Amino acid sequence: MAGRDEEIRQVAIGHHHRLAGDFESWYRDLEKSRFASAFTYGRSKLDTAVDDLSRSLPKKASILDVGCGTGEHLKRAIRHGLKATGVEPAAGMLDAARQNVPDATLVEGVATRLPFKNQQFDAVIMIEVLRYLHRSDVELALREAHRVLRPGGFILATLVNRWALAGFYLFHRARQLFKSSQFNETNPYCLFFTPKGAEQLFQATGFTKIRAEGRMLAPLRITYKLGARVGGAIASAVESLDDRLHRSRAPRAFAGHLVMIGQVPQSPPKKTPRRRTKR
Repeated sequence: MAGRDEEIRQVAIGHHHRLAGDFESWYRDLEKSRFASAFTYGRSKLDTAVDDLSRSLPKKASILDVGCGTGEHLKRAIRHGLKATGVEPAAGMLDAARQNVPDATLVEGVATRLPFKNQQFDAVIMIEVLRYLHRSDVELALREAHRVLRPGGFILATLVNRWALAGFYLFHRARQLFKSSQFNETNPYCLFFTPKGAEQLFQATGFTKIRAEGRMLAPLRITYKLGARVGGAIASAVESLDDRLHRSRAPRAFAGHLVMIGQVPQSPPKKTPRRRTKR
C-alpha cells in the first residue's frame, strides 16, 4: 500500500507541475472576473473561506499554506497582516510562488512530512490538496498539520463532496471503468468524502470544534460546458441564492466544495498544588 500511496502522490505532483502556467493564467482571469470560468468561480468561493479565517486571526499571526501552488492564498494572507509561509512539492508551482510572493517564506516539501517544528503556526490551510492523496496519506497530512499548529490553532482544508450535484463522483468512477489506468498526470487520483465522514476523520486526527461547510451548491461547473459566456451569465444570476442555500446544514452534502474547519485543543490549565494549612 505504501508504494501505491507514493505513486498517487508523485502523479499529483507531476500534474500540478505541468499546470503551473495554467494556474497563473486562471488567477489573472479571476482578478478580472470570478465568472470568467468554472475554475475562477469555484476558486472564488474557496477564497472567501480563506479570507474569513484570515480575518479571524490576530495581526502578525503565522499561517502555513500547505500545497501553496502559485502563492495566491499567501498573497491574501499577507494583505490581512499575517506572517505567511508556504510549502509546495511541485517545482513549477514553487518557482511561480517565489516570483509572485517574495514576502512569503517558501519551502519545498510535502503535506505528509512537513519540514517545520512542532507548534510553529497559528493556522494551516490546505486548499484542494487532500483530494489528490490516498486516505492513509490524508490522515498523515492532518496529523502533520496538527503537529505544527499551536494549541488553539486552526485548520481549514477542502475536500471533494461525494454527492455534489455536479456529479463528479459518478463521472470519475465511469472514467475509471473505461480508462486503462485508474489515474495519471492528466486525470490524477481523487478522493471523495461525505461531511459526516470528514468530521469523523478530523476528530480521529485530534481536532476539535469541527465543522463542515458547503460552497457552491448549484452544479454551475456543468453550465460552463456550454461556454464561458453562458456559464458566467447563469452563475451571476443565481449566485446570491446559491450562497444563501449552501450555507445551510442540509444542502452542504451536495455542494461542489466541502470546507472543513477544526481547531487544536487548548493546552489544559496547569494545576496549582494546594497549600497545606497549618493546624
